[in-house]
Amino acid sequence: MKKRREINVFSISFLDLLSGALGAVIILYVALPKNKTSESPLIDPVQEMIQKDLVLTQTELTKARDEINSLKEKVIKQESSKPSSGRNFDVGFRFKGKNIVFVIDTSYSMTEEDRMGQVKAGLKMLLTSLPSDYQVDVVQFPLGERAPFRSMWGNTRKTLNANKQDAFDFIYGLKPEGGTPTREALLFVLRNYSDLSDIVLLSDGAPSLHNSNKKDDIYDILRVVRNKNTNKIQINTIGVGSDFTRDKANDQYVFLSLMAEETGGFFVGF
Repeated sequence: MKKRREINVFSISFLDLLSGALGAVIILYVALPKNKTSESPLIDPVQEMIQKDLVLTQTELTKARDEINSLKEKVIKQESSKPSSGRNFDVGFRFKGKNIVFVIDTSYSMTEEDRMGQVKAGLKMLLTSLPSDYQVDVVQFPLGERAPFRSMWGNTRKTLNANKQDAFDFIYGLKPEGGTPTREALLFVLRNYSDLSDIVLLSDGAPSLHNSNKKDDIYDILRVVRNKNTNKIQINTIGVGSDFTRDKANDQYVFLSLMAEETGGFFVGF
């Protein structure tokens, strides 16, 4: 008995597919008008959408550039309208001039809360930022029990790289010991720096007498400094320690804030 020939399903399906595709091509060929073959081909909707998005994006970029340029012009105008006297630092320090003595409290209490370390780091950063046309000196108070104060040079010098390095070495060697003879340090600076524009006093406590636990009279210090400051030196003050942020009625806060206020200086407590 002869075997029946197997029908190849795949072949029939494939022929059906070809027939269907051929029929679709024939229908399209008949349906499309023959006299419009010279016209430009149809634009892909996706490409058309992309082109529109590109046009919009370029328009928005142009608008954004115009807005940025406008903002730049406003910033330049605002900066040029600021007062030019003094140098305005990001931290808010505005000095009267360019001849400055930093008076640093090195009393024993500066060991608390790493106050001495904070002062050293902050002062080094400030000196680094000063241009070479500034002149500075550093005075510490006290020098332990040996003296109520000590100056680095005894005169102000330009902030050239070599002088900055000397100042960094001096600041690095500061050690907290003794009391807080603020009066003696301020009067020394007022007597010995005739061409000074600014004093920056950094301290953590109320003034005391040298080699004594007895507190000094803050209002008498203010009176004496007022009388001796004949050159109208601007005295700026910086309070170091948590007492300056949690208690504004203590002697050290009142003293430093009034000292700065009387001479038009800045006062910062941290």
